[in-house]
Amino acid sequence: MHRATCIFTTLILFLTTFPNAATAHSNEIPNARRHSTPQSQSSKKVLPRRGNPLGAPEALSSSSRLSQLAESLRKRALKKEGKRDPKLGPGAGPDGVIAAENRRRRRAAREAAGAGASPAEHALEKRQQSSSGSATATSSAPVASASTNSTGNSTEPTWILNDVYAGNTFWNYFSFFTGADPTNGPTDYVNASIAFSEGLAYNNAQKQVIMKADNTTSLQLGEFRKSPRIQSYKTYTGGLFVLDVEKTPYGCGVWPAFWTVGSNWPSNGEIDVYEGVHLSTNNQVTWHTTPGCTLKPGGFFGRINSTDCNTAVNSNAGCAVTDQSYSSSGATLQAIGGGVYAMQWDDTGISVWFFPRPTVPNDVTDLDPDPTTWGEPMAHLSPDDCDVVSHFADHVIVFNIAFCGDWAGATYLTSGCPGTCNAQIMDPSNFDESYWIINSLRVYTNAYLQAGELSAALPMRGRPSILGSMAGLGVAAMALASSWL
Repeated sequence: MHRATCIFTTLILFLTTFPNAATAHSNEIPNARRHSTPQSQSSKKVLPRRGNPLGAPEALSSSSRLSQLAESLRKRALKKEGKRDPKLGPGAGPDGVIAAENRRRRRAAREAAGAGASPAEHALEKRQQSSSGSATATSSAPVASASTNSTGNSTEPTWILNDVYAGNTFWNYFSFFTGADPTNGPTDYVNASIAFSEGLAYNNAQKQVIMKADNTTSLQLGEFRKSPRIQSYKTYTGGLFVLDVEKTPYGCGVWPAFWTVGSNWPSNGEIDVYEGVHLSTNNQVTWHTTPGCTLKPGGFFGRINSTDCNTAVNSNAGCAVTDQSYSSSGATLQAIGGGVYAMQWDDTGISVWFFPRPTVPNDVTDLDPDPTTWGEPMAHLSPDDCDVVSHFADHVIVFNIAFCGDWAGATYLTSGCPGTCNAQIMDPSNFDESYWIINSLRVYTNAYLQAGELSAALPMRGRPSILGSMAGLGVAAMALASSWL
């Protein structure tokens, strides 16, 4: 204990002497915030979102740096109790076994038909024997593989289930955002305690995930309405994200979204996989980045709203594509039993599909997705005109329900809704349909991503500064201290 105390004292002196060492790059967090303003729906100028997108502090205080030691002790306690760290994601769990069994059955069927085994079954072994080395799976997922062509060369990856967000454990892997609405709307984002106690976040009898806006409280003009916004503890750089929903929120002044975003916004980018507004029945996909990323027409069938993804131009409209399917959002989506949104993010670009419930592919249902068989995506950001590797990295997953603000407020006059947006917020009955019903969110990985295919998105990690190196020594000291305590 005496030796541990000495190390802890040394750590305090280190942090006091070099107060900025651990925050050498944290000052890059912006004061400006995103969001999409569909050019086709409004000609109004819309201000960008303000504030850090994740609600993180702009500089790490000394007390916060010391809290890293507490974090080390927390992890040690979890390990001792045999519990999984929520920051690692939920893992594939039983679904990973189901997916593997589906692949075995398909292989057996092919062999019984005389077709032989798929090249995908053997690709990982080939890749592990190659000069590039082997890849190890993250979380609790199995190691992924890549399919091969007739010459034995690696081609398309096999997607392996990595994380499952569903059921009663869904909430274990998300935190509740409680900051001011970055989109400048009258939204009161509540903490977990309020969300659960007031029925704004829960699981129904079927274990579906429900997130809803407050629809019981009458407000005075100017008051804010309670709503949940959650973000994953785990971060992702690439993957195949498959969201199965039965219902998305809708209503006058309502602005729901399912999206991913990096901490250093806009440098690490933002991907809006699903965004609805008011009573619209069309989903909009939008990308927000730093300069140098544009949407290349072609290769997808959605309607282009804007092509410059740069947050500094066009009032932060981003590059946006609208789904022309009238069942991709709102009431019509609910009427058909929902559907599946899928986003593939790798070095081939970022693609988004939507499948209404009756058309969900069998491979998605079987937990063995193969995007190469899904046809043309609804939206696609090509690497030809946007370096995906340098513009997108380290994203958390976000679900939220916002009100009015930069988009819903700006488009309210053309929405067909009565009165004004702020006046509509006062009536609780306006929000009776403002809730999510989520069946599951599954995240898949592949051998290429596991091998660090998109790792070039974080060049600073390969070129640490002197202060950054000193911060690393401080972290190492904390780890040693925690192991001795």
